[in-house]
Amino acid sequence: MKQMKQLLVVLLVGAILITGCNSGTQKKQPENQQEAVKVKVLEIGTNNGINNPSYIATIKESVLVPLSFLTPGTVEKVLVDEGQNVSKGQLLAVMNSENYQNAYQMALSKENQAKDAFTRLEPVYKNGSLPEVKFVEIQTGLQMAKSAVLISKKNLDDTKLYAPTNGIIGRRMLEPGMSILPGSPVFQLVKIETVNVNVPVPENEIANMKKGQKAQIRVSAIGDHPFEGEVKEIGVLSNPLSHTYMVKVGLNNPEGVLKPGMVCEATISNPMMTKRIVVPLSAIQTGANGEKFVFVATSGKVAKRAIETGPLVNNGVVINNGLSSGDLIITEGYQKINVNTPIQIVR
Repeated sequence: MKQMKQLLVVLLVGAILITGCNSGTQKKQPENQQEAVKVKVLEIGTNNGINNPSYIATIKESVLVPLSFLTPGTVEKVLVDEGQNVSKGQLLAVMNSENYQNAYQMALSKENQAKDAFTRLEPVYKNGSLPEVKFVEIQTGLQMAKSAVLISKKNLDDTKLYAPTNGIIGRRMLEPGMSILPGSPVFQLVKIETVNVNVPVPENEIANMKKGQKAQIRVSAIGDHPFEGEVKEIGVLSNPLSHTYMVKVGLNNPEGVLKPGMVCEATISNPMMTKRIVVPLSAIQTGANGEKFVFVATSGKVAKRAIETGPLVNNGVVINNGLSSGDLIITEGYQKINVNTPIQIVR
């Protein structure tokens, strides 16, 4: 009997212990029912707008003046080389002038003869001893002789070629002994105190370009140092092969480090576009009825946010409505979540 009582006590204590353990397990189970899903987020702010577009461009001189002789002849001297700085009025090249000098001297001689004839016969005409028609011929001969002197002097002067303005000899296309035709370019004179950057812009982006927009130019050949300029011209005719429009950016080049022909990267600022919100395309979800939304992190859980999307850009999709600065967009791990799913943000 005593053993029966002891057995009952043991069974009763065991039952109490089992009940207590089950109770503790049931209390802890809800806490471990759903683990937090690890996700990565993008905070909406000023650093995730549309990137300013960059283009491969070419530097061009601001002024290019082709220089040529106005009379035919043979080159006698060339006094400058390519890359040389020249001043306005500086002598650049000389043509053989012997024939032009002879023509000038002959014209002077004929002018003197015509003057002498006019001087001798004018009193005779005034006395009525010379017919008027004869005197008119003498006057005409004098005028023609004077014109011939002017023309021959101009031709003689044109055997020397001078710089019309300050600049740099960009190209030299003549050598001593060469025969030159009038109007054939023999030098290219360039000015690079300011330069232009020719930027080919695709047709789907040309509408975003405006005169006065700021641009940053980088040239890897001279250390990738940024130069500041602004848009000064926007082309209206497209390249039929590349479907691009030429945008011209002007910038100062006082030290002359930027050379025509250099390849550069031009980044054109567009303040209106850079202020818009852009999110990765992969973060945008589509509902059963075609509505667009994203998952956002709020208070350690997932919320669903309806959005209105805009155009595709190079780094995502423009969001016209639905998001604000400070929102945390879930960009990775969204495949394992739904509304109210607990989450853990990882960096």
